[in-house]
Amino acid sequence: MIQTQERPRLVLNPFLIYIGLALIAALLQWLVPLPFLPRPAARLAGAALMVVNFLFGLPALRLMFRAGTSPNPGRPATALILAGPYRFTRNPMYIGLTLIYAGLVTFLQLPWGVLFLPLVVWLITVWVIRPEEQYLESRFGSEYLQYKQSVRRWL
Repeated sequence: MIQTQERPRLVLNPFLIYIGLALIAALLQWLVPLPFLPRPAARLAGAALMVVNFLFGLPALRLMFRAGTSPNPGRPATALILAGPYRFTRNPMYIGLTLIYAGLVTFLQLPWGVLFLPLVVWLITVWVIRPEEQYLESRFGSEYLQYKQSVRRWL
């Protein structure tokens, strides 16, 4: 009998990654200021990025609640969601959170935070998404493997 994991074994909570890197960006901007967009342009661009989150993050969250499964990545999954934004990406909520992060650091004129975007994506992929994928393979087997082959991780 194959033993399945009870829940994903994340290295770090994704919110800590986003918040931690935003705080480091703020500290670096204070210590080693970098030039950035003028305030009105930064505010507009940042707000626009955060609004785009509504295309990915919120519909995905609504589908999770409707399916009766927890959006908390540290909790067990009770359903595999394949509809809505999950047809285009396996991680619409992380895309949404990354858009919020990018929008916030832009809005607050933190160019260090923008420079950290590749690091954010890499850490979320390695410390959160890959452990989630292992868990989902264990939990849902061939159904998840088939989904994984047909839908990209990010976009």
